[in-house]
Amino acid sequence: MKKIILSLFLITFLGVNLFADNHKCPWAWLTGHWKAEDKYNKTEVIWKKIKNGDGITGAWKDSDGNISKEVVGWCPDLKVVTAFATGTNGSYWNVTFNEVSKNRMKGKMRRRLPDGLVHEGDFVVEKEGKDRTVSVFKGKNLKTGETEEFKGVFERIKKKKTKK
Repeated sequence: MKKIILSLFLITFLGVNLFADNHKCPWAWLTGHWKAEDKYNKTEVIWKKIKNGDGITGAWKDSDGNISKEVVGWCPDLKVVTAFATGTNGSYWNVTFNEVSKNRMKGKMRRRLPDGLVHEGDFVVEKEGKDRTVSVFKGKNLKTGETEEFKGVFERIKKKKTKK
C-alpha cells in the first residue's frame, strides 16, 4: 500500500505569505474535511486550527483503515513550515517546507508507510483553487534505491445544506 501521505500538509498552507516574522498564519481556508486520492488508495483528513497558535492538526484515515495524527506549523525563526505525523504500524512522515509562497510549497520529506517501506525526497504542494490542491512526492525507496513518483489530489468535502 502506497499511502497518500503525499501530501499531507500538506496541501496545506498554500495561499499564505509565511515569510514575515510577525506572521499570523491564515489557516482558516484549509480547515475542514478533505478527501485525497492517488493511484494506490483514498484518504480523508480533517484539519483543525490550533487555538491561539500558528498551525493545524490533522486526523487522517485511508481506505485500508490506517490512521495518522498530524501537526503542521510555522517556525518563524527558521522561516519554514514543518509537518509531522505518526500513525498505524509505525508509519510516519516528516516534512520541512523551505520554499513557501502564496500558492506553492516545496521541501524535503521522509516517510514510513504502514508496511515498513521508507521513502525520502522532494515534496511539492500546489494550490489549484479554493477547494483543490495537488501534490507530487519524488522519493527514493530506501530498500531498492529507486526513485518513485507519487501524485495526489486533494478536494474539499463540502457540507450538505439541510432543508428547513
